[in-house]
Amino acid sequence: MKSSTLSRITESASSRILDPLGVLLRQLTRLTGGADDGPAMTATQRIALIEIFDAGPLRLTELTERMGTSAATASRAVDALVQLDLVARVPDPRDRRAVSIDLSTSGRELVEERKVRAAAAFAPAAAALTADERAELVRLLEQMTNALVSRPDASAPTPRPAHRQG
Repeated sequence: MKSSTLSRITESASSRILDPLGVLLRQLTRLTGGADDGPAMTATQRIALIEIFDAGPLRLTELTERMGTSAATASRAVDALVQLDLVARVPDPRDRRAVSIDLSTSGRELVEERKVRAAAAFAPAAAALTADERAELVRLLEQMTNALVSRPDASAPTPRPAHRQG
């Protein structure tokens, strides 16, 4: 099959998935209060906050890789989050000369509260599926995520470890 034909097929299949996924995510955003609920943040700042929540504390280079941005962009996001008292620069436990970025108490509370609201808003959608369907959906989403992370042209793979405790 020619590359252009494969590309059209792939784009069509992608759209058939992305379009309803986008509708679902927009509806979930509306139900949970939207991005404007809470302190004013850019999308980049919200991404940084979630990455730090998922895997922090992180050095700036680690955050940059997880976000897929330049160090300058990640640094500006961190500066803004520090000003909002959502993250703090702390001594790196692995290297006393280095600094890590971790959530402040208010940052952790904000993300946790937001996740609780999202889970409550999403509960009817999850309940519309059987347990087997939910398990299959999770498996498929993980498979799709891994396909994006492992792409040879992926500028910055973003692994999603289980949320750390603490």
